[in-house]
Amino acid sequence: MRAGESLVEMDQLTLKRILNESDPDFSAQIVEGLRLDDLDEEAIANFRRRWAEKAKREDYLSFASDKTLRAIGLLTDMGLNYASLILFGKKKRLDELLPGCEIIFEWRQDTRKTAHDFRKNWRDPFFKICDEIWETINARNIRIPFQEGLFQREIYAFSEKPIREAVLNAVAHRDYAIRNQSVFIKTSPEAFVIESPGGLPPGITIENILYKRYWRNRCIAETFEKAGLVECSGQGMDDIFEHTIKEGKGLPDLSKSDAFSVCLEIPAQVKDKKFILFLERIINEKQVTLSFDEIYELEKIREKQPVAKVENKNKFLEIGIIEQLGKTKGAKYILSHTYYVHEGKVGVHTKLTGISREKYKEIIIKHLKKNKGFRHDLMEAFPELDPAAISNILVTFKSVYMVTIQPMRSGC
Repeated sequence: MRAGESLVEMDQLTLKRILNESDPDFSAQIVEGLRLDDLDEEAIANFRRRWAEKAKREDYLSFASDKTLRAIGLLTDMGLNYASLILFGKKKRLDELLPGCEIIFEWRQDTRKTAHDFRKNWRDPFFKICDEIWETINARNIRIPFQEGLFQREIYAFSEKPIREAVLNAVAHRDYAIRNQSVFIKTSPEAFVIESPGGLPPGITIENILYKRYWRNRCIAETFEKAGLVECSGQGMDDIFEHTIKEGKGLPDLSKSDAFSVCLEIPAQVKDKKFILFLERIINEKQVTLSFDEIYELEKIREKQPVAKVENKNKFLEIGIIEQLGKTKGAKYILSHTYYVHEGKVGVHTKLTGISREKYKEIIIKHLKKNKGFRHDLMEAFPELDPAAISNILVTFKSVYMVTIQPMRSGC
């Protein structure tokens, strides 16, 4: 490619981005030499059963394999496509034609260990193994009980819906052009981690992944939708985040993703059981519903409070789910006192709410009556306040206490 007046070798990242932008749907491409008898009848039957149930069409159950595949767009007069190979292809043909079409599962009881405690590989038609993958993960599940008044409730380290969604996302959105890399699932008592070949698709970033939709392998994604495995709106990642937040596990993490792989980590441990009860109590008492965006925002407040910008602040303030600290443009928001009562940490709430503005004014006046009014002394006395906040308080004294405020000089 050209750099100024010179021609330079195109780096791998730029080349990959250009190829991704120009390539058609890989899963829709025809596989030369792939025939109907290369496909697994059990896998096709599993799909057909799900398809008939989703569409409420019992007649689908009597469709022959070729009619089924034509009806869902995986077989045309040109032949069978890669989606048919990935979803229904026999192991032998997958070994020959697409060896990277593989899911590898590892379990470690202790994440510090290099060696795994259990490992299983699948290079099989996806509709033959999709339930087995979940069952293998679920066999190592951990029950997390917690008390709610007189009743005991429980959450599991690996909840079925987000785990299945994560696996489906990896299969539907991985880059199959990278033929020598597999999808890896690594689990432990701490987390579920799934890594798939190929970076995020063009236009998708970690920051916008919850709001932008993109189907790298549309033919696979649409087949999943026909089987009722995913939503046609492509909201799988939303479901993963919402379910994880509602279980009090915090936020899933995509930060280890790069240009060549997508890595999703879903926490397995409950971080905040009281947050679950707090949300449920607010929803039940106020008779309100919270959208995914609202739940996501509340979780960010819980993790990083206090925060300055809250998109849904009016609704949150009205139903008493958050509190506002300050009345100026510098106002910040925290979860309400009710949450800290649930948490048994009302002291933390007091620390976050801090000293009221009126109390600051009272202390500053007391200081000014005894001492000369150097602003740097006030900044030392109240390190939690920024200089602008101190100046704003002093301005209120000008008419009442005849205070004269001079511009700040270095060292004053």
